[in-house]
Amino acid sequence: MLSGVVTGSLVREVNLQVVYRAVREFHPVSRAQLARRLGTSKPTTGRSVDALLAAGLIREAVAPTGAAGYGAVFFEPCPDAAVVLGLDVGSRYVRGQLTDLDGVQLARADLPLTAAGGPAVVARAVELRDRLLKQAGVTDVSAAAVGIGGVIDPRTGEVRVANQHELNGFAATAEFRAALGVPVIVENDVNLAAVGEGAQGAGVGVRNFAFLAVGSGVGAGLVLAGELHRGQHGAAGEIDYVRPDREFEPGSPAADAFLAHAEQRLARSSGSSLRSPLTAEAVMAAARTGDTLAASLVRLEAARIARAAARLTHVVDVELIVLGGGLGLNGDLLLEPVRAALAELAPYPPRVEVSRLRAATLTGAVVVALRAVLEDLVPSRVAAAG
Repeated sequence: MLSGVVTGSLVREVNLQVVYRAVREFHPVSRAQLARRLGTSKPTTGRSVDALLAAGLIREAVAPTGAAGYGAVFFEPCPDAAVVLGLDVGSRYVRGQLTDLDGVQLARADLPLTAAGGPAVVARAVELRDRLLKQAGVTDVSAAAVGIGGVIDPRTGEVRVANQHELNGFAATAEFRAALGVPVIVENDVNLAAVGEGAQGAGVGVRNFAFLAVGSGVGAGLVLAGELHRGQHGAAGEIDYVRPDREFEPGSPAADAFLAHAEQRLARSSGSSLRSPLTAEAVMAAARTGDTLAASLVRLEAARIARAAARLTHVVDVELIVLGGGLGLNGDLLLEPVRAALAELAPYPPRVEVSRLRAATLTGAVVVALRAVLEDLVPSRVAAAG
């Protein structure tokens, strides 16, 4: 709940922040309603409203039906007062989205990555930013958040243990800030997926959950006591860490390990519709047609995912595990077998759901960028307005 505004010359900025948050939460709202909700005088509230109007942060709104008070003026936030950019750097594409302060998507596009390494990724991100700005008909962004598959060193902003080896040691935070010219937050992609799921997906209202991404690798984004948990070195949830002298862990649910086993099974079997070289998509598609080998491989993958989920559960005892990633999203095949296997492996098995978001990492990036903008938006815009 919003606390009352503290009056006095020392706290003008606090007053502005509190009134702005109240307008965002309760709009359309009048000066008198704001004063009553915040427990402040009408003059104190009115001065804050006037400053926010001058800064272009709020505007007059249509009065709600049945509104009491003759001639009362109502206010709402200006959603176009700032625009944020979310980016998801994958192995093959950079995906991007522009969003206004109401969380409304203004533009969305993907660009293929045609070269590896940090400079190529940053150049592609700038190109994507420019394309999105043109598509949305806006001139600039106020902040950005970027998801990358790797550990982001909390001290230096460099990428470690990257999914794309060319990004190891890349000073991502500094390079993206320099290229985009705005404040940038760089975060592990699965961590951002967890933030997105908590804000708009299966994790809404859940204080302790894990987003378990199963695809080319296996990683978990942990939300504990309602907050993203990164760990001491930003490496919390790195389930599928593989030593440099090994290609993959044979028992992992990650695609390489799964497909290596599937190829061995295919070589020893007959009568399957599957053909080498296998892809995860082909195995899942064949399982849906009733192919016996494919169905058994799906059961194997479900058991592997359940073991990874159980290891998480034993340590952090979450309420919910959300499955995502290229393999994890096959909920029609995997969800019930994972639930059943996990029930055998954990004394207190959590609920298991499949991600409800089409682009969880991108959703999380936008959420993080919006939070960053809102922290500084009021003082910076009011000061600029003079």
